[in-house]
Amino acid sequence: MINISETEANAVSDHLQTTRIEFDDQYVEKGSSGMMIMNKMPCHFLNENKCRIYEHRFSGCKEFPALHLPNFTERLFTTFMHYERCPIIFNVVEELKKELSFMKG
Repeated sequence: MINISETEANAVSDHLQTTRIEFDDQYVEKGSSGMMIMNKMPCHFLNENKCRIYEHRFSGCKEFPALHLPNFTERLFTTFMHYERCPIIFNVVEELKKELSFMKG
C-alpha cells in the first residue's frame, strides 16, 4: 500500500501534465478520513521494476523497502510480496538464508 499526501499528488499530477481530478480518478483510492493510497499493486508507475516517476516518487516509495524502520516483523507479509520484484528485498533475504544456514526441507 502506497500512501500519498496532497502535496505528492499535486506534484505527480503536475509532472504527468494532468489535472488533479484526472490523476485521482485514474490512480488514487480515497478513504473516508481523507487518506489517499495508490489504487493498484504493484504501482501504476512501476514498469520493468523501474519507477517511471522516480524523481517525483512518493515518500513511501523513497523509504521502500523500509528495512531500516522499526517493527519489521509486522511487515513481513508485505516484504515477501515484493521478493521477486525488488532486488533489495531479494538480496537481503538471500543473505539472511546464508547467515541462518537456511536449508530447503
